[in-house]
Amino acid sequence: MTFSLKKLSFSLLGTALLSGAFGAAQAAEIKVGQGVLPPYGIKESNSGIEVDIVRAALAKKGHTIVVRFVPFGRVGKDFQDGKIDAANTLTPDSGVKGEYSDSHISYQNVATTLKDSGLNLGSIGDLNAHKVVAFANASIYLGDDFAKMASGNKNYREVADQATQNKLLMTGRTDVVVGDIRIFQFYNKKIADQVKLKDVTYHTIFKPTAYSVAFKDAKIRDDFNAGLKEIKASGEYDQIIAKYVKG
Repeated sequence: MTFSLKKLSFSLLGTALLSGAFGAAQAAEIKVGQGVLPPYGIKESNSGIEVDIVRAALAKKGHTIVVRFVPFGRVGKDFQDGKIDAANTLTPDSGVKGEYSDSHISYQNVATTLKDSGLNLGSIGDLNAHKVVAFANASIYLGDDFAKMASGNKNYREVADQATQNKLLMTGRTDVVVGDIRIFQFYNKKIADQVKLKDVTYHTIFKPTAYSVAFKDAKIRDDFNAGLKEIKASGEYDQIIAKYVKG
């Protein structure tokens, strides 16, 4: 009887060790391609909203990441060329083949005005009567209605530097800034010591775009989805976003 108990104990110990070894073997270092776009991807600090979300979600399953920061347009190509294990940020209809995750972030373009101006913008067409500043190539990315407005509005221009866009609004040199709401909020924090910040109104005249991470490995994708649910449930997800956009 004693022998049998010892044998059983060793058997259970062996199973536990094997199980632990198997779990450790599943942990992987994932090469993630990330488009450079503060606050979503910040090369200088190896961080950003999306980077931190992906890192935190995968860490829940023991994975680590190495981030390869590239221009946004190169992420899909690097993924297809096998230079990275995961591509951030893409949509399932991008044409890039991969194992797509649940949506981990949505970009929300808005028309931002000074609250004191009292402007009420209910549609893209309402922009025609105002001075508008948008991000580079916005007239290409924001659809036909926006392109029509851009071509017909003599007071429309595109400025690549987001901080400059915010300054133009705060100093009254433009009526409207068009761009992603979190990018606007991030750069407002950056310029707080340069210009006086004023209260603003966000007009949601554009539809949000939901993005995902494309993975080469479906198992890693599933681990990411599970980790994403965990960090959302715990509040960590909201804390990550707040770190970059809250004053």
